[in-house]
Amino acid sequence: MLKFSCILVLAFAATVCGNACNAFIQPPPTGTGSNQQKAQGPIPRGDGRISGPPVKPVDAARLAAVLTTSKQIDDLLDALHQRTATTPNAALSDSLFCRRAYLQIAGRIPKLQEVGEFVQSKDSAKRSKLIDRLLSSHDHVSHMFNYWGNILRLQDHPINNNQIAQPFHEWIKKSVAENKSWDAFVYEMLTAEGQIWENPAVGYAMRDTGMDLDYVDNTVQVFLGTQIGCAQCHDHPFDRWTQQDFYQMAAFTYGIQTRAPAGDKNRFTNGNPLNRLRDEMKKQDPNYNVNGTFSRVINANLFEVWENRGRKLKLPHDYQYDNGKPNDPVTARPIFGEPIPIAKDQSPRVVMAKWLTSPENPRFTKNIVNRLWKHAFGAGLIEPVNDIRDDSVCADAAVMDFLCAELVRLKYDTRELQRIIYNTKTWQRQATNHDVDLSQPYYFPGPLLRRMTAEQLWDSLLTLAVYNFESFTRPSVADMKQVVDLNLDQATPADARRAADEFEARFSSNAQRKITQERNTYRGRLTLARASELPLPLPPDHFLRQFGQGDRELIEASTTDGSVSQILTMFNGEITHMMLNAGSVIYDNVQKVAPVGDRIDVIFYSILTRPPQKEEEELARDEIRNSGAAGYGNVIWALINTKEFLFIQ
Repeated sequence: MLKFSCILVLAFAATVCGNACNAFIQPPPTGTGSNQQKAQGPIPRGDGRISGPPVKPVDAARLAAVLTTSKQIDDLLDALHQRTATTPNAALSDSLFCRRAYLQIAGRIPKLQEVGEFVQSKDSAKRSKLIDRLLSSHDHVSHMFNYWGNILRLQDHPINNNQIAQPFHEWIKKSVAENKSWDAFVYEMLTAEGQIWENPAVGYAMRDTGMDLDYVDNTVQVFLGTQIGCAQCHDHPFDRWTQQDFYQMAAFTYGIQTRAPAGDKNRFTNGNPLNRLRDEMKKQDPNYNVNGTFSRVINANLFEVWENRGRKLKLPHDYQYDNGKPNDPVTARPIFGEPIPIAKDQSPRVVMAKWLTSPENPRFTKNIVNRLWKHAFGAGLIEPVNDIRDDSVCADAAVMDFLCAELVRLKYDTRELQRIIYNTKTWQRQATNHDVDLSQPYYFPGPLLRRMTAEQLWDSLLTLAVYNFESFTRPSVADMKQVVDLNLDQATPADARRAADEFEARFSSNAQRKITQERNTYRGRLTLARASELPLPLPPDHFLRQFGQGDRELIEASTTDGSVSQILTMFNGEITHMMLNAGSVIYDNVQKVAPVGDRIDVIFYSILTRPPQKEEEELARDEIRNSGAAGYGNVIWALINTKEFLFIQ
């Protein structure tokens, strides 16, 4: 259905594209030397190596069990379809399956060679093998990092720009790469203590520094899919949570501290280290700037997650309900299940983390199953996924119960659960391309038609333009500890200055920007790296923000809504014009073949993962005949501006 949009856009491509495409295709090169010269144009290339943790491959020996489980899910959904008179969508063709698999598992469209290898393969198990290969790839790590970044609100320098969060981000990528179990992943974030370069998982608690009550609200929403934030100020108007429930849950984590007390005279015998070092530095060198990096490095050493078990939560001073009095001390109690006794020698936050991540906590398992199902299908079994309630309607309780039991059996191996979902015939059906009201149950005749996320779109355009763009990773901060770790009680101004100077030279935003500009920017302006390797958040005028990447202030703040700025960016943006230049991947692939028909095929397979229809090929030929070499650029420009390219069918 979306394919007809190509015909319409092709029809007026030359009128709108104009001179932007005029430099695209020259006559085919006469020798390999000239082709090599074109390939070395202004677009930088990666070296093919990926700087990142090794990715643990899926277990090929478990494939038979995976397929058995996938069929059980399909059988349950077939029964659902019969009960609800739902007609399943048609099965995907190989080319559309290939495109969806790359977008949903790897976060980008497939490269031309990858399309050809898959479509031409006669292997009857090629779909399952592709799923396995993609789940075991760095592409998948990048894609899932973007997914979790949106949920966990990842920012490079949260809280007044003083924190250093990149070690936490690298830990998330490493956890995905090694396929850390979901319960272990969450438990480590909830219980981590120390400084971020020693125990990067503390970045989760540090993200909500100074927001003790927001921390528990965010934690319950992210890991239990339940919203209790309204009960922070009053009994929840639409759910069963009372204000007392909220405060009892918050009492578990109220002792979490994310900053060393600078006024602690036992720890800092020479006084507040930030004030002391700044004052002493000013005396030694009145012209030295003690703000900026100097203060940031000192502050970074003060950010430390620890638990003050003597810090007790009280009901608010204006508490108005009969079950308590203002300023009454609060006893920790989970929002689900029975009370949990906390011994004097036990950490309340550890007790809470064990309860939250337990397979006996049904909401913990149901939440992640629902999130991953929505990630695959575009709709959760329960909607909305961030507001599961006792009376929430599930599209099919049998499917939900089966998936939850399966994830517990798999010991919270979420990647294996994704493997099972992607191998279902239901996921491999065509997308539902009409409007769906998610306030009503969706019975999954196939996935929903969705526009690419901002990250998928960015990474897909890079796939068309840049060789080995996966090689362009952010400079690692793995050895940051050796540079910035200071004993603040004993450090001298010279120590702090050395640490600040080296941090500025190696790990600061300026240092990373310099490395990037020297290595992988287009015309010194456009950073050619995957979305997972770009700063967080990006400025509002960046391509990713224009296409809906959030500012990471709220949980899942991204959007795929359209806007005028998106249209202008796709029409005239630098990244879309870059691929029309010599040295881009699609430019070179078109140049490698001579017949016009073959070149048109290359363009369609590269962008839409399919051959052109007869009418589309005729329009493309007319455009090339009328515009000459620039016509190829016009066809490329037209196709990347179609709904078929922008949406996942």
